[in-house]
Amino acid sequence: MKYSAYTDLISDMQKRFDFLTEKIVSSTLFLKRDVPAWYLPNASEPGVQLILRDLIKPGDTCLDVGAFQGDLTLMMSRLVGPKGQIVTFEANPLILERLTNNCISNFLTNVFLIHGAVWHKSDEWLQFFNNGAASRIDIKSTEKIEDLFRVKSISLDDFLASNKMIPDVVKMDIEGAEKHALRGFANNLELHKPHLIFEHATNDGDDALVIIKSHGYRTFCSNQYQEVHTSADFLKGSGIRNVVCIHESKIGSTGFANPLSLIEKTKFELSDFEKVSESVYSVKANLDAGRYIALLELSAPADATISYQIATERGVQGQYYEQFCRFEPSCRDLPFDLSEPQTVKINLETVERDFASTIQTCSIQIFRVDGYPVS
Repeated sequence: MKYSAYTDLISDMQKRFDFLTEKIVSSTLFLKRDVPAWYLPNASEPGVQLILRDLIKPGDTCLDVGAFQGDLTLMMSRLVGPKGQIVTFEANPLILERLTNNCISNFLTNVFLIHGAVWHKSDEWLQFFNNGAASRIDIKSTEKIEDLFRVKSISLDDFLASNKMIPDVVKMDIEGAEKHALRGFANNLELHKPHLIFEHATNDGDDALVIIKSHGYRTFCSNQYQEVHTSADFLKGSGIRNVVCIHESKIGSTGFANPLSLIEKTKFELSDFEKVSESVYSVKANLDAGRYIALLELSAPADATISYQIATERGVQGQYYEQFCRFEPSCRDLPFDLSEPQTVKINLETVERDFASTIQTCSIQIFRVDGYPVS
């Protein structure tokens, strides 16, 4: 009887410990980061962060293909919890060092780092060009020799088979090589049908979309929540988008199960904004619980740096921080989620510039994603 009682007590304590651990790690952001002081973790793919939070469950096995400094690796690690695992791939050896430091300093014991280039076949030597922020495969070899590096390729199917792993969720951002990576992932796409989200450049063809749809997947824009089939279906003027891929057989268990539509809830013009400082203006909106998209339309000099932030009393919900030349094609629509009715504050900042003389025109529409479940 005593042995049985102790066993029950230990089992109960373990369950409580696992519960608390998952609660703590799923809500913790960076403790320490080996990144520049200006770098903002909540400005890293806010639309992708929301989708990953929707799709990843405790105990999942996830792949982060093209991890960069590890913002999304860290978040995914917190979401899968102590019983899950993240396999993170990064080709750039310079970035890998910083990524490793970030994983170590944040005690990510469920993350496994792989130095390699995810490709359609394994054991090929690929040459990359390093531009500091990202790396791309170099075909013509016209770049400076000091900016080039060679990395051995990895096929995801080969890697997963050799390690006897089955992926649940995959995030992929490898600077245009997604179509090659998907060709080397065909077996798992057919057999296990993991959820997938990948970066897509609208001026780089639709090969990746065609490949993933050929495996029975439906594809949605991560920021607009609308189904897309070709680059023409994305928000007009879009450059870089992220595509959410859900297999037809699994779509019923996701937020994309029901038809989704965008309903405009409110709209603000520049005259509605309140001046906070010479560089910051803001406006407030009272919104019910739900999934939302704030669509910003503005004009500014191409070299102006814009910070665009959605905040509540609980903190920043999402943020973009980018030069206007890149902001306009990729950062106009900012999705966010409210678990209860709240007052939302929309902050616009012209970094190191006077707002009034920088922003020429500005309007914001807030849409609710009707049909998407409340978190």
